Amino acid sequence: MRIARTLTVGAAVTALVVGATALSTGAASAASYRCTTSSKTIDHPGSTATWDDFDFKVTTCAKREGGYIYTKFTVNVDGPPGFSGFNVVNHGTRGLIQTKKSVSGTDPVVKYAYGPGLASKMNSLNGYGNTSYTSPTVKHKPASGYRYLGDSVLQIDWKDDGKGLKSYSFSASPTV
Repeated sequence: MRIARTLTVGAAVTALVVGATALSTGAASAASYRCTTSSKTIDHPGSTATWDDFDFKVTTCAKREGGYIYTKFTVNVDGPPGFSGFNVVNHGTRGLIQTKKSVSGTDPVVKYAYGPGLASKMNSLNGYGNTSYTSPTVKHKPASGYRYLGDSVLQIDWKDDGKGLKSYSFSASPTV
């Protein structure tokens, strides 16, 4: 009985090691995103308070995998704690993720997507005035011989400023 128990434990350890090796090999072979992070502080133009700045930290990413280019961004918003529970932006506020072909001069947009939900995230800040948002992922079949990048824009319609959508661009991802 002791020999059978030892063999069973040994087989279980071997299976765990083989399984862990297979998992780590699979994760290592998948392409990973190449990202750039940039930040901006924006004073809420519709507010007269002196403590109404919003800090936006945007990470814009791109990867090439399986014959496609994928782009997306994540934004972390650090707003004033006193704005928790208040509507700070209007309904049309959105994120824009763009896939661009890297060329000399202005990089042309080849595909893009508007992300819903940024307005509700910004109007639902937590007690510290924070929230985060992730754009949809854009998938594009690239032309051969070109490099591509992701570009992110926050289009914010600030409550009570009467100026509609205002675009704030952030740093593009590295090329892939």
